Amino acid sequence: MTNLSLQKKSAARMAAAQCLYAVAITGEMHTPAEAVARLRKQLANNAQEQKLLVGQPLEPNYALVEQLLSGIDIFGDDIGAQIDGALSEGWKRERMSPLLLAILQCAVFELFFGKEMNPKIIIDEYTRLTRHFFSDAEVGFVHGALGRLAKQR
Repeated sequence: MTNLSLQKKSAARMAAAQCLYAVAITGEMHTPAEAVARLRKQLANNAQEQKLLVGQPLEPNYALVEQLLSGIDIFGDDIGAQIDGALSEGWKRERMSPLLLAILQCAVFELFFGKEMNPKIIIDEYTRLTRHFFSDAEVGFVHGALGRLAKQR
């Protein structure tokens, strides 16, 4: 039996990354509360849209989505500095995919500013999330960068 609460948290992480990606692509800014309200409306009772947007036919943990978006809004400069510090020679933030950057922003927020959680769980969650969209090179990069950051914690 699968834990529905954990599935909703995974879906929330994906939804938050997708919200950040949408902002990067469209330039359309919303407060975290507005973004969650739009997301709720989009996903309400729509299993097809839920599966498309969050990878599963369920609604995400909306409180976690808002927590992630709010935290990134508040701690964005610190999160950016953490990401820059974790990049190896071949990776530059300005050359990264907006979605890859969104995934890293969410992960770094959870590692450094979120509620106390086991870093291994955060690394695993965001490595799996990256695998939904990217190839092994990006997955390995995210796993390695988050591992280096977790050691700094």
